[in-house]
Amino acid sequence: MLPEPQQRIQTRVRREQKSSNWQRPYAIRAGCEATVSEAVHAHGLRHCRYRGLAKTHVQHVLTAAGTNIIRLRRHLIWRVCGSR
Repeated sequence: MLPEPQQRIQTRVRREQKSSNWQRPYAIRAGCEATVSEAVHAHGLRHCRYRGLAKTHVQHVLTAAGTNIIRLRRHLIWRVCGSR
């Protein structure tokens, strides 16, 4: 248990999080967080291979393009297999 003032705050915040007014904007953030997490964990974007802003930018753009190609492939396979 938390001290009473913090417990009241936590209870109030958790109640707010159940409302659709809170969940709607958070859903957008959750999607962005998932995309960043995929780029970091699946494609090694936490550390850059190159030095310099231009080379770093190219790596990020190519990683994003690769991520989108993988997602597109996954979507098309799901669409074809799901329609049977």
